Amino acid sequence: MNPLSRPLPVSEFPRSFASALSNLTAWLDELEDSNRVTAPPTSSDSTLLDALLIDIWLAGGTPGAPGLARASPEQSRFRAEAGPRFWRSAVLRRCWEKPRGYAGDFLMMEALYRRTPTGDTPMERWLDAWALELPGFQAVRNRRDLLSGMLLAEHARGARRVMNVASGSAPELVAVAREVSFERVTLLDQDQGALDAALTHFTRVGALPATRHDALRLWCGSVLELLRKRSELSPASQDFIYSIGLYDYLTERFAHNLTAKLWAGVAPGGLLVLGNFNAHNPMRHFTESALDWYLIYRDPEDLLRLVEGLPGVAEAQVRTEDTGCLHLLVARKAG
Repeated sequence: MNPLSRPLPVSEFPRSFASALSNLTAWLDELEDSNRVTAPPTSSDSTLLDALLIDIWLAGGTPGAPGLARASPEQSRFRAEAGPRFWRSAVLRRCWEKPRGYAGDFLMMEALYRRTPTGDTPMERWLDAWALELPGFQAVRNRRDLLSGMLLAEHARGARRVMNVASGSAPELVAVAREVSFERVTLLDQDQGALDAALTHFTRVGALPATRHDALRLWCGSVLELLRKRSELSPASQDFIYSIGLYDYLTERFAHNLTAKLWAGVAPGGLLVLGNFNAHNPMRHFTESALDWYLIYRDPEDLLRLVEGLPGVAEAQVRTEDTGCLHLLVARKAG
């Protein structure tokens, strides 16, 4: 039986957890009945909602380890009572329902970039507005902007061949394509819909003249296929390879193997950039318990280990975007 269909009675939970959950749901219900939902979330309401959630993570966790354990009775109870309230946000509902099979699909990411709340009721729009400003989602927008800046900088250095692994619809490249052009762009993604959307976006901004559609290679496949098909990524064939939403799901062994494969594809003087969320981001407990969205987190030292021992590493550093939620490993190959 689905654990959400028959939650345990409140009496079977520690009083602090039951009280914290009751306080959260009561506050959300009171908010819905108020005039405050007709305007964007105020700082005071957002801060209070954050505090109510923190109370739940503290009450449902253990000393020094806040959060609700995966598949625990506390997590099931939270999802049964608080989940439907949060899923009224369009962006959060998409993360929860995973209509394309995973949480961070390209349509969800594009909603984050648009940053425009949607919904049929004031409460739905209020929750969507609140969700779109969560630190982890702001970190995604920051990551896009950082990558766009790096792409422009590498173009100025002479980079003309770019590959994006697990690309989605490649909004950071589309933004750059308005200003500069690359001789060859390769987008690898398992979702053909994401690649189709990328083609539409590139065409819309005029980055693909009729005579140069061969400049964009759309490769629908998984990174497992990339590792198995050695001929698909020729050695030293790319000036800039990056992957910013994939490593959050890769085990250590897979991440090391893929990094070695991508590094071999970087030309002398070229750049490899890999993104990963870290475990210290304040949105972690919410994404796990409210959205059933689990990541593999890495800190700077974990990312730097991915390029340890690889041949020709001239420089490797980790950049952290402004919210502190995620890192970018930036490695330069010797020229």
